[in-house]
Amino acid sequence: MLRLVSQFGAWLAVSACAGPHADASVNGAGGAAGGAASETAGAASDVAGAAGEADVAGAPAVSASVELGVPGGADGLDFVPLADGDVLKLQTFGQGGTHVIVGVRCTGFGSRAFVSAIMHNDDSGVEVAEPPPARPQLLYCDGQGSCDLVPYLVHASGIAPTDAEKDGLHVRLTAKVSTEAGVEAEDSREVVLSTADL
Repeated sequence: MLRLVSQFGAWLAVSACAGPHADASVNGAGGAAGGAASETAGAASDVAGAAGEADVAGAPAVSASVELGVPGGADGLDFVPLADGDVLKLQTFGQGGTHVIVGVRCTGFGSRAFVSAIMHNDDSGVEVAEPPPARPQLLYCDGQGSCDLVPYLVHASGIAPTDAEKDGLHVRLTAKVSTEAGVEAEDSREVVLSTADL
């Protein structure tokens, strides 16, 4: 009798812990599969808006796109679109190397992505690259599908010889964005470098 009461108590404890899916989990694999499906759905919702997904109403997901910009606003954290022919000022930050500061707007990648850039010297054909990081960068998302990486520093050291005139140099800047799932897109702008701040 004591053994029967003990088994009944254990069954009640398992049922209470299992929550609303108690009947499925007590019966074995069905509950485990349901739990795994719930966890997968939860993980997918963490990157809502990622390319290839559909929203709750079943509408097709937004296709992946990238737009180059520059930091703006009072705090320098707003995204301002960059147009062909715009000027980008070279910066040193006291460390010797030169950079330009841009912004990257991503749509359809979720809140984390690998961002990289290539700067191409239109006169000499020389390219310098800002490689993607080892782990995806965290993007700031506005809740309406756009996610920004602002500011984003792109190395410009080596784009021209040390003694060459860089003020007014025309370059093509390309930002590339990708995810571990293989979603990728890029955007390019023809811009002019300025040494006004050096």
